[in-house]
Amino acid sequence: MVESEHAVRYAEYLDMLNMTYSQAVDYLLKKYGPGRDDYFREKSYQRFLAGEIKSIAKGKYARSSEGLYTHHVDENHAENLGNLKFIRHYQYPFSMQQRNRLVYADLIEHLILHAIIVKETDGRFGDQGYSVFLAPMVRDWYAKSIIPGPDWMKVAYQRSFLTKEETEKLLKRIDQGPRANVVRHIRI
Repeated sequence: MVESEHAVRYAEYLDMLNMTYSQAVDYLLKKYGPGRDDYFREKSYQRFLAGEIKSIAKGKYARSSEGLYTHHVDENHAENLGNLKFIRHYQYPFSMQQRNRLVYADLIEHLILHAIIVKETDGRFGDQGYSVFLAPMVRDWYAKSIIPGPDWMKVAYQRSFLTKEETEKLLKRIDQGPRANVVRHIRI
């Protein structure tokens, strides 16, 4: 990547930190377009909720070959919308899985979405995704220079690449901004 492109991308990440969740979702929808498909197949989803089957057939929504993650827009109201245990326990409606409730993001944008959710919900939602999954991955990949193994992850790694210094600055800014003084809530 050309140095100026890298600097622009990093500046865009910093700009995202000043957005509301709604603004950040709109920004990403404009940048990457709408969801390609529902996250799960509706009939399979309903059968799962009814206890008829143990797993749910997924839709063709993924853009991991482009280095993009799929984020459920409603994660500011519900935790772990792709997790079968959470879906069964909370009986999440299928409407939360529809293509119009999905947005694409690179790894850093996904991290920022979760940080904003944590801030806007006072820690009720978003922190598990941030602190258990996304922040450790960002630290490993960019601060510790642990390059991921699977090819799709290498594409994600390159797409959102940050230097060690940028990573540390960004994570510090998040911890002092969106995630500052947030009470963590325990989930199942």
